[in-house]
Amino acid sequence: MSSPELSARLRYLNDSAHLLANTAPSTSRQLRSRCDVLMSENDLGPSDAHRQDACGACGTIMVLGWAGTMKTGPQPSRRRKPRPDGQAIKQTKALIYECKTCHRKTRFPLSEPPPATRYKKASSNSKKRAKARKRGGLEALLTAKKAGPEASGFGLDLMDFMKKS
Repeated sequence: MSSPELSARLRYLNDSAHLLANTAPSTSRQLRSRCDVLMSENDLGPSDAHRQDACGACGTIMVLGWAGTMKTGPQPSRRRKPRPDGQAIKQTKALIYECKTCHRKTRFPLSEPPPATRYKKASSNSKKRAKARKRGGLEALLTAKKAGPEASGFGLDLMDFMKKS
């Protein structure tokens, strides 16, 4: 098959398997398995999303709680012999999916999160400078008001007009 025809066929098989996953699970598994066979016949490696989408053994679409369960656990090392330098092998974590149809456990290794980077806080940022500016303006107004009426130009205030004589 040519590439556009093959990609259209694979997309059709995958999409129809997803649509039938709840209503006709056996048909969905057959469609998904046919999609996997077609990919392997044409030497196409499945993407990570495609592999994590369904059980690799029976083709059941992974619907958590309905068709399988998911948990995290240690990823076992493939190395059987101890290291020559005597250091222990560091175990990584894996996402473990257990299919409720065939009871196969599929492990997806999880990459370690990047180390947390902490940045030094700047001694003065724009928010602090803006607060200081506002505070300085308010303090200037309060000191001018406390100085008395002789400090202002006219000596009259709004409160002078509000007084009843």
